[in-house]
Amino acid sequence: MRIRTLALLLALLTLPAVRAAGQDAGPITGQGVLDAIVAAQGKVVVVDFFASWCRPCLMEIPDFIAARKHYPADKVVFLGISLDQDQGEYFRFVKQTPFNFPVHLADPDVMATFGVKMIPKTLIYDATGQQALNHAGFMSGDELKRAVDSLLADTGK
Repeated sequence: MRIRTLALLLALLTLPAVRAAGQDAGPITGQGVLDAIVAAQGKVVVVDFFASWCRPCLMEIPDFIAARKHYPADKVVFLGISLDQDQGEYFRFVKQTPFNFPVHLADPDVMATFGVKMIPKTLIYDATGQQALNHAGFMSGDELKRAVDSLLADTGK
């Protein structure tokens, strides 16, 4: 009985870590995204706006996953924001994609808050929380790496 209880407790304690690593992290508002950027002050923040039906988004997501593996979490924060309107499609996509960073389903205000008119869209913030890059359209892994490396070099990290 004690072993079963301990196993259940350990499973529950690891659940938030699994979720934070890349499973659905719940819905998020525009203010919630801004709060996440502020909370990550001292780190470079990469915000990727995508949708499960967007072909260019699907092409760049593997590069974002690879970049998350490359950069230490204490230096760079990645945040995925899905603009899917069909929650079922969103949940299926997140479940089948090996995201290694938190992914949120955007509330309707997110597009207006961040001026998202097309996807994919990538915003990158420097360690002071200032927007350093606003990139609309497909972003290659090399472009992403150059942008992040440049900001890390600026902060001496």
